Amino acid sequence: MKVFPIEGAVQNYDWGGFSFIPNLLNIENQTQVPFAELWMGTHHRGAATLLENQQVVELDRVIARDPKALLGERIAAQFNNKLPFLFKILDVRKMLSIQTHPTKTQAELGFAKENAAGIPLDAPHRNFKDDNHKPEIMVALTDFWLLHGFKSEDAILDVLQKVEELHPLLPYFENKDIYFLYKTIMEMPQTEVDTLLKPLEKRLFWAVISDKK
Repeated sequence: MKVFPIEGAVQNYDWGGFSFIPNLLNIENQTQVPFAELWMGTHHRGAATLLENQQVVELDRVIARDPKALLGERIAAQFNNKLPFLFKILDVRKMLSIQTHPTKTQAELGFAKENAAGIPLDAPHRNFKDDNHKPEIMVALTDFWLLHGFKSEDAILDVLQKVEELHPLLPYFENKDIYFLYKTIMEMPQTEVDTLLKPLEKRLFWAVISDKK
């Protein structure tokens, strides 16, 4: 056989939707558990499975038996007999977290360092869950807002100067240091963030109301 029907692994993150992936899998979600991602690959936290002789077998075990036949000789040689990608279907109901992805070298070094320190893979303070970098290709099936990277230093300064409500952030960007500004914002207590953004939210709300009139 050249084609194998596989069953993906569901990840129930809090930001996921309640119906799209269950409908795709033709299952009910009566308890309204969030179905965030469907993984179809060999990741250790959720490997896809297939049925062999009435037995459920993980995809990585199937590939390991004959990687050259299933992956092709070039891919098997280049990626150490492993599937080199993880295919995911996402149903995003709420805002996702901000992420930074390491290079391959950074991932290998960081993963090895945390392993040596004895940090469990599922520890909340662990940064490197595996030794791979995370290049991504995304295909949006519906409207989807994705922010990638940062504006230039000059563009950020222009926004901070022009938006009155953001003026309190200007002292944190005196040297056009994106890292320092970003770190300050991300570590700012939620009450301070609310105080900063509420006036902007209010002004934008009334601007939208005025436009509709």
